[in-house]
Amino acid sequence: MPSSSRSMLKNLAVPMVLYLVAVVMITAYFRPSYQRLYRDSGELPPGWERHLLQSKSESKWETRMEKIHRDRRAALHRACQKFNLEGPPPSPRRLHKLRYNDPYRLVYCDVAKAGSTTMKKILARVDPNYDYIRENGLHDQDAFKDLSQFPAGSPALTSRLTNYTKFMIVREPLERLLSAYQDKFRYGRAVREFERNYGQHFLEVRTPNDAERWQKAARAADTKARLNITFAEFVRGVLTGDERFFNIHWQPQHLICHPCRIHYDYIGHLETMHDDVKYIMRKTGIIEKVAPPKQTARRAGNNLATMYAQIPLSHIWQLGRMYAFDYIAYSFHFEDTVRNIVKGWEDEMHL
Repeated sequence: MPSSSRSMLKNLAVPMVLYLVAVVMITAYFRPSYQRLYRDSGELPPGWERHLLQSKSESKWETRMEKIHRDRRAALHRACQKFNLEGPPPSPRRLHKLRYNDPYRLVYCDVAKAGSTTMKKILARVDPNYDYIRENGLHDQDAFKDLSQFPAGSPALTSRLTNYTKFMIVREPLERLLSAYQDKFRYGRAVREFERNYGQHFLEVRTPNDAERWQKAARAADTKARLNITFAEFVRGVLTGDERFFNIHWQPQHLICHPCRIHYDYIGHLETMHDDVKYIMRKTGIIEKVAPPKQTARRAGNNLATMYAQIPLSHIWQLGRMYAFDYIAYSFHFEDTVRNIVKGWEDEMHL
């Protein structure tokens, strides 16, 4: 570099440094004054800096999320009318999965295998019962209060159903079904419990020789053999439609949340959980206390085609009919799911 250029840069360096120092000092001096001004005026809520300095991209994101949730509510309303499922709220005993939080005036429908553990971790941090939850765990039956404790028609129940912000997180039905199988019959901690409670039902749909062999193994007092129920056997058991074996982990989601009889403000999807929950947290004020979640990992989504390769196409269509309302009401697309499954088969066979 020529000496003249070096001399010029050297001469510019000192003024630039002084300028940056002056900017930092002025910002530090005026920042508390602006903070007091806005807080005293009551114009902005806690977290004023984030709102004041909100970027155009953040504004566009929020506008987009508003439209997504408006469209989801409209799709749900159309489905309720199409299936003629609208009516008054169900009896309180059917509201045991609707968790409520009085300080934040919200109700969350707890749908198993749809990010419920992640969501309960967030809600626990702002729950009045937090110390108990921290000591006894998220899944303790007394961890969260639910609407089933209130008498039917009582002001306490009516007020919460009418005035609180209500939301749910749902999941693509066939992916959720696969996730339930993987958690409850393959990898999870409760495999033996689920085999004990549901194993015989699912074994009865095996070929007779296999069913007899595995039932003898299960009854043997001195054996610890797993039943090793396959995904195909699980699906056949679910398709019998026997309500005794419709566990909450694979029961249709609308039977848990009753969305045609209770108005929900927000409907999140597990597939877009980060954005949905961040948006809901902003609307309810929870984001001031707890950070939004990262996008939930979805093992079932990653091996959907591989696992459903075990299932006859006729059974997949039957599952589509069984979960038809969830597909239509929650803006999922059964045809797209089947198309992705078939494409996975083609990729595996190098067609």
